[in-house]
Amino acid sequence: MTTTSILGAPRRTVLVVDDTPDNLTVLADLLKDDYKVKLANGGAKALKLAVSAPQPDLILLDLMMPGLDGFGVLHALRDSPSAGRIPVVFMSAVGDRRQILQHEGVDCLGVISKPFDPVRLPEVLEEFWQLHGQRRAEAHRREFESLRSSYIGELAEKMTAMQEMAAVLAAEGWDRSALQSLAQIAHRTAGSAGLYRLAALSRSAGALEEIINRMLSGAWPPASSPSDLARLVQAVGRTARAEAGGAAEAAAHSTPSGDAGHSLAAPRPLSPR
Repeated sequence: MTTTSILGAPRRTVLVVDDTPDNLTVLADLLKDDYKVKLANGGAKALKLAVSAPQPDLILLDLMMPGLDGFGVLHALRDSPSAGRIPVVFMSAVGDRRQILQHEGVDCLGVISKPFDPVRLPEVLEEFWQLHGQRRAEAHRREFESLRSSYIGELAEKMTAMQEMAAVLAAEGWDRSALQSLAQIAHRTAGSAGLYRLAALSRSAGALEEIINRMLSGAWPPASSPSDLARLVQAVGRTARAEAGGAAEAAAHSTPSGDAGHSLAAPRPLSPR
């Protein structure tokens, strides 16, 4: 059974990293009612706990530590196959935040500047977690749009192959294996077009598949002409061209969305690199 915090969210695990024992004690006490807390008194131990089960959902990482500092921990995490995606929030007493921003390879949700209001710490971590969710959703959206763009770019070739297959049937007459192959292509096109939000193409290819399957399940050879089927395939191709063109135009006019973050001392965390 999943337990919930006083903030109403599922209890996530936070790894708190600080080289000062008193700080770890205080931070653990502040967070224990809202999170499962794991503690590390230095960078080396933080890396071990980051990859051990259960892995933390978020790491609250002190920046200035002897030996392996916060930057070193973060870079090592990002190189880890198992812990590379864990979101990190820095704690820092560094007065000049630009020093952090200019550090090569910084990839964290933001910075909590010391000193901070301890009462607000759980609330602010939740804000950072929401920001992480927004960035993750945006990354997934960009990945999907990239795949969709590639799919649309390949549609013309796919439609040409389908039309050539139908043209062979029109020229040489009915062939069951060729018709079955055409049905399979129509089926795959209907499914993939639906996945990539090309609704008109999905419907058109689905209708073509249904027609071909009726032909295959009825008397052989079909009473209709192969030329009629070729015209239906050409109609699917026209739908693909029209919808792909509309999608490309919409993508050209779209603008990327930004995100905003939070900090106890300032309203902006580090921007993603």
